[in-house]
Amino acid sequence: MPDNVTSSPEYPPYIHESWHRCAAMMHPETWRQPHRALGVTFRSICQRKAALITIAQAALEDALEFMDRRHCALLVLDESACLLESCGHPQTLSALADLGFSAGCYCSESIIGSCALSLAAQLGQPVKTAGRAHFKQALFAWCFCATPVFDNHGRLAGSVALVCRSEETCPGDLPLTLAIAREVGNSLLTDSLLAESNRHLNQLYGLLESMNDGVLAWDSQGVVQFLNPQAAELLLLQPQLSQGQPLQELVTLPALLRRGIRKRQRLNHVEVTFESQHQFIDLVVTLKPIHDAQGDSFILLLHPPEQMRQLMTSQIGRASHTFEQMPQKDADSRRLVHFGRQAAKGNFPVLLTGEEGVGKTSLSEAIHNETRQAGGPYIAINCQRFADPGAVADFLGTGPTDEQNGQLSKPELAHGGTLFLDNIEFLPGEIQSALLQVIKQGMVTRQGSQRMIPVDVKIVAATGQNLEDRVAQKQFSRQLYYAFHAFEIHIPPLRQRKASIQELVRHKLAQLEKPFATRYRIDDEVLAQLADYTWPGNDFELNTVVENMAMRSDNGRLRLSNLPDYLLSISASGEPAWPAMSSGLSFPAIERDAIMHAARVTQGRVLEMSRLLNIGRTTLWRKMKQYHIDARQFRE
Repeated sequence: MPDNVTSSPEYPPYIHESWHRCAAMMHPETWRQPHRALGVTFRSICQRKAALITIAQAALEDALEFMDRRHCALLVLDESACLLESCGHPQTLSALADLGFSAGCYCSESIIGSCALSLAAQLGQPVKTAGRAHFKQALFAWCFCATPVFDNHGRLAGSVALVCRSEETCPGDLPLTLAIAREVGNSLLTDSLLAESNRHLNQLYGLLESMNDGVLAWDSQGVVQFLNPQAAELLLLQPQLSQGQPLQELVTLPALLRRGIRKRQRLNHVEVTFESQHQFIDLVVTLKPIHDAQGDSFILLLHPPEQMRQLMTSQIGRASHTFEQMPQKDADSRRLVHFGRQAAKGNFPVLLTGEEGVGKTSLSEAIHNETRQAGGPYIAINCQRFADPGAVADFLGTGPTDEQNGQLSKPELAHGGTLFLDNIEFLPGEIQSALLQVIKQGMVTRQGSQRMIPVDVKIVAATGQNLEDRVAQKQFSRQLYYAFHAFEIHIPPLRQRKASIQELVRHKLAQLEKPFATRYRIDDEVLAQLADYTWPGNDFELNTVVENMAMRSDNGRLRLSNLPDYLLSISASGEPAWPAMSSGLSFPAIERDAIMHAARVTQGRVLEMSRLLNIGRTTLWRKMKQYHIDARQFRE
């Protein structure tokens, strides 16, 4: 190791440290050309460092133009000091090539000794080595200035270097490499941020284009900036031709949406009607204003009405009964199942008739689950709630106005499914006319609107009254009666289906086994006693009695002792053995006895009592208070 290097204070400590490391590995007098990466290996390195090479090459060529054709060379190296690219004076490049400094060579300290080409990357700072600062004598005639380049994560990406003869070096050479390295690093950061932004933008566009909802965006001038395929399809527009066009020239905006835009007001799931290509388009929209320095822009989400209806009706309820769950061993039950399956085949309306409690609701659910719309909503409505003319809007819905969102009608809620109308005889005339329009034309007109809305819905109605008498009394539409009368299923009362009673009892017990975690057995004399009863409450009363017996059973065995008291005193005629009535028995006494009987049958459940007696709950509560009847005393 030469004394002038080890003892001279003009060299910084890192040069001395490098000399000590090199002395243990090599001799200063010998020179071997650096090892080179060739072929596939070098191409792989260049591919990995493509961004650095492209940016640095342009920066080096720009710097070379302002160097007055100096006899120097500019180099680009990767983080392992592999020479990737070079430019400069031909004579200098040729002389460096004679030393082995050509594309692919490794300029690490362990190969070429102390040199700025390796030390800059090793130390992470600009380094200049000239003359005898090099360990290898072959480099004494040269001056190397190198500065590392870092990426946007602070990791070493490579380095840039300026090389010239020692006698031609300038004081500004090292600062020049520093300026070039900063320019390259900034460009790498810019490219990285741009690539990241483009990646996020592509992800955003991919997300928007894959959404089920339509997405429409426009700027403060009303010019369309983005339109995904779903929005274009819903609004009958062409995406490429629509972008950059004023929104007002593409579609006619509804008044409610225009007001939201004018007031910069957010709208959430409001129903509106667009006009596009001379067609009216019903959509549910969400408007989101975006406030920034350039003005207010907007994003509009377009929700297809069918999806919104499915979302709303999915929370209302589903039909649980199916024909497979219904008993079919007796002739009467098989008849009901057969006609129910026939009723489910077409889109024609169906009328279910029979006394209270015979199972019209269960049959309607089974019909729904057999139709082509089985996957759609099942909307069950008790028409008694619409007997008041003021409730008409609740059934027909309301059209949207400039100030208010519209309300969906009941046929719209049931679109793609089944609308079950129980106690249809209570519908007022206006709703009867609207229902007839749905059946005949598949259209519904909301209250306060003139526009007809198409609906695809299966109508199933039920009644315990004689609709023909209602027609004669001008209380029910004759045309609507004829529409329902085309397919009518009558469910006989349970007293006329005595052959079904035992099967219904066993079927109900089978349904109770899982929730009660019990295997049930019923004695034959119990079945005989149940079959002898007239069942004024029909299937509903039977199911209630069986459930109560199951809860009171002894380890799942149902005996005569489990029967309610009133079922244990059945006369030979099959009627309860009521005490003989005196000729002076008053009507209030008869009425009180009927309420007491219903309370015993239903175990004091007031809602079931009202159904069994076919009176309203309010009336029942009033009667019970009048006769001092406490329903709680009948409960277990």
